[in-house]
Amino acid sequence: MTSLYLYLTDHCNLCCSHCWISPKFSEQKQNGLPLDSLKKAISEAGSLGLQSVKLTGGEPFLYRHIVGLLAFLAEEQIDVLIETNGTLINRDMVEHLKSCNLDQLSISLDAATEKVHDQIRGVKGSFRRTLKGLELLSRHDLNFQIIMTLQGRNRQEIPGVIKLSEKLGAGSLKINPLIPCGRGKEVFEHKHNLKLEELLQLYYMVQKRWPPKKGLSIIFDLPVAFLSIEEIKQKGIKQCPIMNILGVLGNGDISICGIGQTVHDLRMGNIRRDSISEIWQNSSILKDLRRSLPGKLKGVCEHCIFKFQCLGACRANAYALTGDLYAPYFLCQESFESGLFPPSRYI
Repeated sequence: MTSLYLYLTDHCNLCCSHCWISPKFSEQKQNGLPLDSLKKAISEAGSLGLQSVKLTGGEPFLYRHIVGLLAFLAEEQIDVLIETNGTLINRDMVEHLKSCNLDQLSISLDAATEKVHDQIRGVKGSFRRTLKGLELLSRHDLNFQIIMTLQGRNRQEIPGVIKLSEKLGAGSLKINPLIPCGRGKEVFEHKHNLKLEELLQLYYMVQKRWPPKKGLSIIFDLPVAFLSIEEIKQKGIKQCPIMNILGVLGNGDISICGIGQTVHDLRMGNIRRDSISEIWQNSSILKDLRRSLPGKLKGVCEHCIFKFQCLGACRANAYALTGDLYAPYFLCQESFESGLFPPSRYI
């Protein structure tokens, strides 16, 4: 195991329309798990080869003991990745971030205009607060990534977000398609999501019409089967990290990742009473995944030339939609059924 994903709280101070986990809304600090319990789990994972810890949520900066956790990770010299909406970053927190081994800090920003961003995030004033956090990071020379999740109402915002990312000095901009999980399912039900044809058009426009200036890398998170050869050569192939991670939820339950927050049958124990090492070595779910990926992948994923690298993209999403860890990734299967899957990537 190389990484722990810590979902520090199941609360968030925003209410994003696309959130795949759907945390409870709160602007108050959350106690979450006792810090000692997290320290014990992290230390135990160290014997399994732990290299990094991702702090996410909900909103990780709502966790009451975040400063103590960051200090512990710094002492242990463990790489830290953080996913946040950026609204709670202040000068004191910047100093704490500078003191740890910060590998990646990802901030969600869904538009370059206040109205659209706040509509998507569900809370007025969230754009200004996120922008304030980003400007603080920029002034203190902390490297950060901006994450944008695409749906119908912000598709026109891509050029503006690219320019804003450049202006703020972001190291990268990651553009994610919306997935039909959690609150995102409702966006799909109302047909406010983007179809694959639209996503592919935007992908090519980012490459050809809106190329960034030097210093900003753009990651358009489509399945590898749809990426250009040039991009694959330049950036490699993203693989679902499911074989090398465990997720710890806000109540201490252990899952393959954050999917356990909404899919209870993918929970494998709890760090308050169970050994991380024991679960990692003996969980029937993990054993089956190790035996069966990519061999048991179904649908178009079974025949894709990239299946040994891609592993069928997000397995958590596949399970949430179908109850099957080996079901094809929804975008790839839909594209195959509509004749859009690239024939050169199909065996």
